[in-house]
Parts: sequence; C-alpha cells; structure tokens
Amino acid sequence: MIVNACARMARTADVIAAEHPAWSAHDFLVELAVRVAGIRRGPLAGLGLFLGGRARVKGGGFRTELQDRTAGQTRHFVGIARAVTILGPRRTEWLSVHVRRDAPESPDGRLTQLAVEFASGLLDSSLATRDAGEWIRTQVCG
Repeated sequence: MIVNACARMARTADVIAAEHPAWSAHDFLVELAVRVAGIRRGPLAGLGLFLGGRARVKGGGFRTELQDRTAGQTRHFVGIARAVTILGPRRTEWLSVHVRRDAPESPDGRLTQLAVEFASGLLDSSLATRDAGEWIRTQVCG
C-alpha cells in the first residue's frame, strides 16, 4: 500500500471518526482542519483560514486532474472544507474564485469544489463522518 499525503488525510478522517463517533459534522471538520492543516479552533479559526494555516500533512497522491504540483493540497482541501463551516458553501466558492483566483476548471478549483461537496455532505448528513475517509479516498486520492 502506497502511503502519501492524500491517503494520510483520509486515514486522519478515519481516526477522528473512530475516536469521536458522537461528534457533530462541524466538530469533525474542525478537528480535521487542526490535524491536517494546523487551522486553530475557536474564534481565531477565521484568521487561521485567512493566513492559510500550516500543512501538517504534506505531499501528493491526489487524482491527476487535482494535482497542482505543490505539497500543500491537503491544507487546501481541509481549509476549504473548514471555511464552509464558517462561511457556507456559496461564499466559500465565491472567495475561492474571486479572491484566491482559483478558476473552477483549474486543479485548485476542482479541489475546492470537492472540498465544498465533502463539507456540505457532512453538514447536511448525506455523508456520515464514519464514511468521510473512504469518500476522500474515492473522490480525491489518485
């Protein structure tokens, strides 16, 4: 089995879900952002998102159409997912396109769309936290 950053991010989601099966989707996404992207909890989370956090899980392993040749894609994915918990999906997408300048058809734009879909699914309960790691493996990882 190849262990890369995307696989480690998915495994981190599995571990959080197993450690805290009763947590809300919001709490799950907060913890995923802490462990993968170094984004703080609490009232400073917005500032942490603005500053970009710090990638704790670095490397590749993403689907070909998502690869941007950087080592910070895990931070991008969970940062966008965490932003959805604060800003909602529409504002998060708007900021990604108009402030971050991630064109929707670019690798980062596609990764943003998947992160928004992931967070939205968790928050509306169409995706269970126990299935989050597998969702990442099938939708995001190469």
